[in-house]
Amino acid sequence: MEIALITHAGLPELPEDDRRLLKPLGARGLLPHVVVWDDPKVDWKRFRVAVVRATWDYFLKPAAFQSWLMRMEPDVVKLLNPPDVLRWNSHKSYLLQLAERGIAVTPTLLCPRGQKASLPALVATRGWKSVVIKPAVSGGGRLTRRFEGARLGDEGQAHLNAVLLEGDALVQPFLPALHQKGERSYIFFDGVFSHAVARPATMEAPGGVAPDGVRMEPRGDEVALAERVLAATPGRTLYARVDVATGLDGKPLLQEQEVIEPRLFFGASEGSAERLSDLIASHARGLAR
Repeated sequence: MEIALITHAGLPELPEDDRRLLKPLGARGLLPHVVVWDDPKVDWKRFRVAVVRATWDYFLKPAAFQSWLMRMEPDVVKLLNPPDVLRWNSHKSYLLQLAERGIAVTPTLLCPRGQKASLPALVATRGWKSVVIKPAVSGGGRLTRRFEGARLGDEGQAHLNAVLLEGDALVQPFLPALHQKGERSYIFFDGVFSHAVARPATMEAPGGVAPDGVRMEPRGDEVALAERVLAATPGRTLYARVDVATGLDGKPLLQEQEVIEPRLFFGASEGSAERLSDLIASHARGLAR
């Protein structure tokens, strides 16, 4: 059975971590093809299942990505994760939706495109001394910057205005623990916890490239938070990564819920690529649990 592992044109062979799937998928009777998501020559109907893995440029052309998701109907190919879940996760306003459902998330203000927003006024009403400004549709740290003190005025406002020129913007308090110690990522396959990795901060990393994660023992309170996030996600996920940071009060907060194209750190957990391959094979055979 032919299946597709979906990437983008900048990585036509898949990232090294995702190439760990190729051998176990073949061992399970599947023939994986690495496919670029917006390649117009692709015949999606030839594949039993298509698994999104490295569409790392989707936020640079969001309209094209949304159009592509619309075309990936069930009678074309079984897309994993499902289009509705990918669509929901592509705009970071999902953080506000999860907060409304009682999930502890990093405090987030959404500034809609086309509306004026005074950064000093927003910060003053919440008592934040240092903030992070980022696009609501983004990845890899693009246009994500930190401002504090006097820089919250002209410089911070100018950056917020620049982000709002192209789309919605988010303003969040800067979390010192995130900058000093990074975040923890909890990886789930079919809703079941697989492994956790500790990751250094990425906001100021050159090129926004996600650094390697180091396997860590899961923390009970953070696993519980991640499980609540998954329970509140509007749809079943083949894979999910929940990124957790430490809040100003020392308690865990959801930083991001990644269900589009997260790195899953197979190299940090022996057997994890095989476990996901089992699930992909089950979907391909129409026997998903």
